[in-house]
Amino acid sequence: MTAIEIYAPAPHPGQRRVIDEARRFNVLMCGRRFGKTTLGKDRIGRAAWRGMPTAWFAPTYKLLTEVWRELLDMLAPEVESSNVQERQIRLKTGGLIDFWSLDHPDAGRGRKYGLVVIDEAGLVADLEQAWHGAIRPTLADLRGSAWFLGTPKGRRFFYTLYALGQSGDAGWMSWRIPTSYNPFIAASEIEAARASMPEATFRQEFEGVPADDSGNPFGLDAIRDCAGTPLTPGPAVAKGWDLA
Repeated sequence: MTAIEIYAPAPHPGQRRVIDEARRFNVLMCGRRFGKTTLGKDRIGRAAWRGMPTAWFAPTYKLLTEVWRELLDMLAPEVESSNVQERQIRLKTGGLIDFWSLDHPDAGRGRKYGLVVIDEAGLVADLEQAWHGAIRPTLADLRGSAWFLGTPKGRRFFYTLYALGQSGDAGWMSWRIPTSYNPFIAASEIEAARASMPEATFRQEFEGVPADDSGNPFGLDAIRDCAGTPLTPGPAVAKGWDLA
């Protein structure tokens, strides 16, 4: 039995489905508290235990701190060394886990990895540049795999990757799974949130449904309603004013 099997919680059914259906590039767009970070720690911990070089990416260093501590605890019997300044854990098996903040899009450049996890991918300010310009090339040497985990924030590049996984593109897989698939979150708590939150916000935060436009408080439906139907033939022209 490995250290991971001793200390990591067993995947709940929603997490198990994702693990069983995974391909090389995986995009999990889910509601808050689904258990995405726990799933990511399981994936990266097992890969590092098998001797792989791996990396965990997050939008900021602050979001790395808790995961760093939890992986150190989870892998404690297998840890050979850890360096908080370099944000790296080395295992006795030869595997390692690097931790990178994506507040700089070149994070990880020059390294090679067998598996990477991009946590809170919906919050990464320039995910497209970070993925194409830095992270994706790190997977070339070892034909490594990637996990994008997060709750959507509008239809940004994270949503583009989710759509790629739904298109049948070779090597890509994606899921949209609501918070309710986590059996440890009470259904009554989810319904209480539904009753007290705007519908679009609830659907994004608890059901993983991206808002039409995260920067627009009215939504595309409201814009379409205001545009109306052209009164004369020919191209329609619409004008808008931002009074703020």
